[in-house]
Amino acid sequence: MMRTKPFWISGALSVMMVLLAACGGGDTAQKSNAQPSTTSTSGTKDINWEERIAKNQSIGEIKTMTSFNYSANIANANAWVADELGYFKELGLNVKVMPGLSADAMKMLAVGQLQMAHAGTAGEIIQSVGNGAEIKGVLAMAPVGLIALMVLEDSGIKSVKDLEGKIIGYKGAMPANISAMLKKGGADLSKIRQVSVGFDPTILKTTEVSAITVFKSNEPYQMEKLGYKVRLLDPQDSGVQTSFGIVGANNEFAAKHPEAVEDYIRALLKAHEWIVQHPDETIKILDKRASGNFNTDIETNRLKVETSLIDPAKVPGKGLGWFSKEQWQSEIDILKDSGISIKPVTADQVANNSYVSKVYDGDKLIWPEQGTKK
Repeated sequence: MMRTKPFWISGALSVMMVLLAACGGGDTAQKSNAQPSTTSTSGTKDINWEERIAKNQSIGEIKTMTSFNYSANIANANAWVADELGYFKELGLNVKVMPGLSADAMKMLAVGQLQMAHAGTAGEIIQSVGNGAEIKGVLAMAPVGLIALMVLEDSGIKSVKDLEGKIIGYKGAMPANISAMLKKGGADLSKIRQVSVGFDPTILKTTEVSAITVFKSNEPYQMEKLGYKVRLLDPQDSGVQTSFGIVGANNEFAAKHPEAVEDYIRALLKAHEWIVQHPDETIKILDKRASGNFNTDIETNRLKVETSLIDPAKVPGKGLGWFSKEQWQSEIDILKDSGISIKPVTADQVANNSYVSKVYDGDKLIWPEQGTKK
């Protein structure tokens, strides 16, 4: 399925105040050797925070759902940490974060049962819009894909052409970026058998399946822990550009409450700053929320891998989560070329980057300078 930049002193005090209030006593921050954040307070003059908070409070409850329950998938972790540390409340937002899966989240977002929701990929938003959903992507944590093909290192498979005459296993449906990689690599799809398989990656060793679709932050680590050496065929290396860490908004809600959508994103990105400084504490928060249904080892690796992918993929001069029309058009083209049946859509129909653009002063996150009333 961590790097930081110098911060404004006032931003540091604000973060410490939140941590002391949310974590009790501040020991966590001291033990983590936290580095400075990228928060900016220049530009807060353009926002009347007292009025903004009151307006957000008047909205009432905002429901959101994660794309993979309590996993350390970075967009999901952002939401759980923003809730835990009080970042939503600090901006006047009454957010109810619920665990779930992205397929359900997209359906509930489309009918207005959720106001915000998390998706694993941009393709999920695009397919939903293509099927008539009135939703849009408003945040993309990284313009880089998480899904790849995994093979055993000693399999002799080094390119997609080597998959001809073999079996590829997928979960649910073949990911569009994998299909695009196969075509771009010149593989004859008529010579490759594609089958639905379960979630056990060891089928590479115990069956005739030669390759399976995986998340870079999950199955490769599981296999290595079991002593198997694996290799990834990464669509990104073939120029197939996708993304992960997607957040969507219900169009009707966004039209009525654009500042709330902006501040929801702002809280997620504030949480992300804290997460990269406190990975161990983040895992503890997720473990607590999951009430025992949590694999600490796997999720620690997931968080490490995903955070390591995000910063290098950031658009130069822009803050994390910012995206371009071209990025989403690329995703649309990948789905179209893969033969997925949806009505034609444009980048403007599936995504709107105006919200994430407003949370930054350059590439620094704008946050209330002195904190806010709860």
